[in-house]
Amino acid sequence: MHGIRHKTLFLAVFVFAAGFAGSAFAQRNCSWCTAIYDNCMAQPDADQGLCAREHNRCAEPINCPLMPEF
Repeated sequence: MHGIRHKTLFLAVFVFAAGFAGSAFAQRNCSWCTAIYDNCMAQPDADQGLCAREHNRCAEPINCPLMPEF
């Protein structure tokens, strides 16, 4: 019985760590899309709707949060 609990605890910790690493990797991908938006908005004639659209083109395929296009 003790061995089963130990293995279950180890499995739970492993799953938690894998989920944490996966979310950190996903955040890195989303930050790339945010950088596209920031670069677009830094232009002198920036249009928020157009910049949001460019961000969303990057973000949608990798399941990142979308920005509203005004």
